[in-house]
Amino acid sequence: MQITDIKKARSGQVCLICDGKEFFLNAETVMAAGIEKGSVLDDKAFLELCKKSDRDRAKSRALWYVSKADHSRKALYDKLCRSFPAEAAEYAVARLEELGLIDDRAYAERLARALSDANVSSREISRKLFVKGVPSEIAREAIDALSPDPVAQIRELLKTKYRTRLKNEDGVQKTYAALLRKGFSYGDVKAALKEYSEILENCEEW
Repeated sequence: MQITDIKKARSGQVCLICDGKEFFLNAETVMAAGIEKGSVLDDKAFLELCKKSDRDRAKSRALWYVSKADHSRKALYDKLCRSFPAEAAEYAVARLEELGLIDDRAYAERLARALSDANVSSREISRKLFVKGVPSEIAREAIDALSPDPVAQIRELLKTKYRTRLKNEDGVQKTYAALLRKGFSYGDVKAALKEYSEILENCEEW
């Protein structure tokens, strides 16, 4: 096929006119390949050019994504697949891994630490890491490395978020249920509430 015309397009792309059809490819890819008006490519060469263009565009998009926020490998791959072929998405993710720009283990450790510091239960941290696409084994290792004290976490929540709810029995029951929904165990919630009650009885400050 012959390239009869090349036009500028949006977002760093060019429009190649071939056999009366329009093909939007990455401008840098086309330039690097030395393609210009009048160039002739066989079907295999043209398909390779399109494949290279998809890869380059996917990598550029991936770099933009990770510049805005941390991503797990799976989350980044899934996001790229919304706009690019699976092969191009996989290529881009692999390249960013090689460059050290995405690292599931480091990502899991950072997120787990931030959530734990916010007194999020280990069970809820595990769920959030799963939603973010972190492999279960890596998530478990990140949480185990923290060794959070759930009773201490609940104690802090009782001192801050739930303090005003604990003035009557109904409020205590609602707090109890809320903490269970957040992933804390029955035993840990009971222990923390018991400690809180004892402190109130002794009129001590937290």
